[in-house]
Amino acid sequence: MSSSKINIALIYGGRSAEHEVSILSTRSIYNNLDKSKYNIFPIAISKTGRWFETEKSLEYLNSETNSIPDQADRKLFPLEVIDFLQKNIDLAFPVLHGPYGEDGKIQGFFEILDIPYVGCNLSSSAVSMDKELMKKLFAYHDIPQTKFQVLKKSQYKVKRKKEFYEELTKKLGLPFFVKPANMGSSIGITKVNEKKNFAEAINSAFEHDNKIIIENFVKAREIEASIISLDNEIRVSIPGEIIAQHDFYDYKAKYQDSKTRLVIPAEIDDKIKKEIKLLAVKAFNAVGGDALARIDFFLTENNDLLVNEINTMPGFTQFSMYPLLFKESGFPYQKLLDQMIEQALNRDI
Repeated sequence: MSSSKINIALIYGGRSAEHEVSILSTRSIYNNLDKSKYNIFPIAISKTGRWFETEKSLEYLNSETNSIPDQADRKLFPLEVIDFLQKNIDLAFPVLHGPYGEDGKIQGFFEILDIPYVGCNLSSSAVSMDKELMKKLFAYHDIPQTKFQVLKKSQYKVKRKKEFYEELTKKLGLPFFVKPANMGSSIGITKVNEKKNFAEAINSAFEHDNKIIIENFVKAREIEASIISLDNEIRVSIPGEIIAQHDFYDYKAKYQDSKTRLVIPAEIDDKIKKEIKLLAVKAFNAVGGDALARIDFFLTENNDLLVNEINTMPGFTQFSMYPLLFKESGFPYQKLLDQMIEQALNRDI
């Protein structure tokens, strides 16, 4: 396919529980990409992993659907996917959140095909998605974070539940949070206030992963900063604050609750803003980040900063902090996308 434009495969949907968020993010990205610079080829992936050709994928993208139908027609078989990408595509843009998209799997696929892609490399994607590995890297690099304990499903089956609960409360106190180790958008997360909802919280997290993270509760403000790596320089946005009406910033608060407030820039003093930038870069480097990420922080009542987590393919919806923070930092949406694409094309993989 000869063209002066860059041919981009915009891949969305996917097998994770964040399927719907991916569609919302992709619609926003598609509408903001400069069509005079790029030929855009949407490729939808159903929840069962079926890939669809661009004509059908564009139809889904332009519709009101928030889920890719798992129909048999117009799908691409594995070898057809590879053939199409290698013959037609200059750059892959996987707008896939959570497992199978943000965890290194799709990144490894593109690296095997020698196709440049937007987003962090395989290893940094993988360790950022796995909260156990991420937290261990944070600990190694002396990055402040919450207390935590890792629990695998096989371990939980043989544990004495009462003794384990008492062990956790002694170590973490009450309340504490239970969450899947490999999931984003606060899916599967539960706040445990007392023993009676402990088992339900554990089982809910295990529905999404075979490994879970249990963290102590910290009374704090939720602050976020966006990162992009350009010309071997890591640029950090101004910080923003999320003020949710819910008990914590869960999936509903992120994508469905109009009462959630995004305060940009965050109303914090300059000293803390500088600390956020330094910690954001330190956390990004700790996981080997090389493209983009959103770094989430807790700011305690004592003005102590804790790094909560890293998202290597953050949301790009109308409510998403990543593009909003950069917009207020002098990078409007279209320019930000241009920079992300340029970085991906110039990176060695």
